[in-house]
Amino acid sequence: MHPKNIDKYFLASIVESSQDSIITIDFDLTLTSWNKAAESLYGYTATAAIGKQLTSLTLPKDLQQILANVDNVRKGRVVPAFETERVAKNGTHMILEVVVSPVKDENGAVVGVSTIARNLTERRTAEKARAEAEFLRRLLVAQEDERARIARDLHDELGQQVTILRFKLSAAKEECEDEEICNRIDEIDLVAEDIDRSVDFLAWELRPALLEGMGLVSALNNYLKQWSNHSGVETAPVVSGLRGKRLEEKVEANLYRIAQEALNNIHKHAQAKAVVLVLEKQGDSVKFSVADDGKGFSPKKTGKEVKGMGLTGMKERASLIGGTFEIESTRGKGTTVYVTVPTNNQVEARGPNKLAHGQ
Repeated sequence: MHPKNIDKYFLASIVESSQDSIITIDFDLTLTSWNKAAESLYGYTATAAIGKQLTSLTLPKDLQQILANVDNVRKGRVVPAFETERVAKNGTHMILEVVVSPVKDENGAVVGVSTIARNLTERRTAEKARAEAEFLRRLLVAQEDERARIARDLHDELGQQVTILRFKLSAAKEECEDEEICNRIDEIDLVAEDIDRSVDFLAWELRPALLEGMGLVSALNNYLKQWSNHSGVETAPVVSGLRGKRLEEKVEANLYRIAQEALNNIHKHAQAKAVVLVLEKQGDSVKFSVADDGKGFSPKKTGKEVKGMGLTGMKERASLIGGTFEIESTRGKGTTVYVTVPTNNQVEARGPNKLAHGQ
């Protein structure tokens, strides 16, 4: 066999066994060769692919760049490796790293273009997911910082102003001699008292000081009392079964915020009479749930009622701590929110935390 033929067979063997997709096209963008890796990548057999136009694998927005690359190869210019989006037979979009080079005939004339493509889809998807998770983490940290600032402003400014108002009303009442005016002062004082309570409640919502010191269960129990007084919905002490354990700081913080959002939804939408919170260890996970006996809804519903319930925010918070989020609801039978967090997010107690049932 002639040495040139041996070289051809050798190169053909390399192309066919390559893990990268290797295809060739002519200057009309017609596919002229197609290796096994290309079959796996795109889903077309060589028989089905050869003769097709390259544009059947690409997006219309990339056509001008493809034509420019082909023209550069034809003119002997080097085209740097680039990333592009391609479409498989089943419609799946892929991100590929592509290297193009000239295909020459026996006389050295450039007669086509060879493309070697490596699938980067999983890597880029993972990178995007990590970037989105980091963005979400930074956003939630910024939210917590802003909540803390607003809580301080409520307490230090609005809270103090309401206190001063009530002192002045008390002094005015002592000096009041007209019964009708005195009654008006009493009415205004009741309004001021209600505002005072609302400010305290908002401050508790925004900055759960007990969460840092005493832990999740103590903070939730305290919040439940405040929330029950504010909403008129009956609550029971948090049922907990962690037995002396505490969770990572970020896990406790996000579960607390999920509970807040769930309780806020109950107050706004559920018309519930009672709420129960449960925090317990089951196998390799920590389970957290918030259940109400309200009117419920259809989880498949996509109207404004469900969209306005903050479900996306709760899902994102659960995802941020490596957990899963589920919601079960039946019309007339209430709603339960479930969050499951792997136990690798569980640590030994970092400080006081009353985790016995009802404490």
